[in-house]
Parts: sequence; structure tokens; C-alpha cells
Amino acid sequence: MLQLRPIQGLRSVRPEQWHITLRFLGEVDESLVPAITDSLGTAARTLAGVRCELGPSTAWFSGDRVLQIPARGLDQVASAVRGATIPIVPDTSKGGSRFTGHVTVARTQRRLVDPAARMDLAGIPFVSTFEVDYFDLVKSELANEGPEYTTLARIPIAR
Repeated sequence: MLQLRPIQGLRSVRPEQWHITLRFLGEVDESLVPAITDSLGTAARTLAGVRCELGPSTAWFSGDRVLQIPARGLDQVASAVRGATIPIVPDTSKGGSRFTGHVTVARTQRRLVDPAARMDLAGIPFVSTFEVDYFDLVKSELANEGPEYTTLARIPIAR
């Protein structure tokens, strides 16, 4: 388990909230959820033997606002998710979104973290490897304590 010491200006993500976003869909009308779920199920049946590797250590990402652990091995899953959802929820970003697998473990609050503390937080060893049996369609809502996640559907990956 990764333990970060309390640092002013840094908000840790509780381990039970750790996840890897395969594609951010943004605001989606709830009436589209069944179609998205069906399409993701079809895509998941094309996948098998997915293995994720986290690590080797923490690093800063997204303009030094996100402390993360890199995740490898999910490009095929992210591509399948993108292909399944683009017809239902088109990509509105310019040039498309590129998948960069990672687990967010902390975020800065308005870049108020001391530069020395930033350096100490980068490079903390963390390694984990696991089989991926499913992925979730998740609803995210912002709250004062940070995002709250609700699983709308769990899509199994073929073994």
C-alpha cells in the first residue's frame, strides 16, 4: 500500500477510489446508459487475457497537478472502449483523446505544494501486476471531499 505523508496543498485519493480511466465520457444523458453498456459488452467479448502493470514509481502528470502511478497493458482495452462508445458519445476534444494509463494517487490544490515536497513525492516505488477481469461504467460526481464514484455497469472481460 502506498502511504503519503500529509502535505499542505496536496489531497490524497483514498485507495478505494483508485481507478484507471479508459475513456472519459463527460456529461451523458442517462437514457444512453443501456446503449453504452450493450456496446461495451460487445467490445469486451473481443478481449482476453488482459494484464495490467502498475509502476515502477510515482510521477507527476498533467502539469504537475496530479501525482500518479503509470499503468501499462491496457491500450487494447482503452481502444475497445473508445471504439464502442464513440458512436454513442462522440469525442468533442480537438484531435481526439490519447489514452495514458495511470492511477491518480493525489492532486495538488492550486499548485500550493512546496517544490521540495513535490520532488520527494516523485519516484516513490510502487509495483503491482494483476489480471483484469472486468471494467466498469462509472458515474462521477464532484463533492467537497473530492469526486464520488457510482458504478452503473460492470462489464466482464472474456477469459
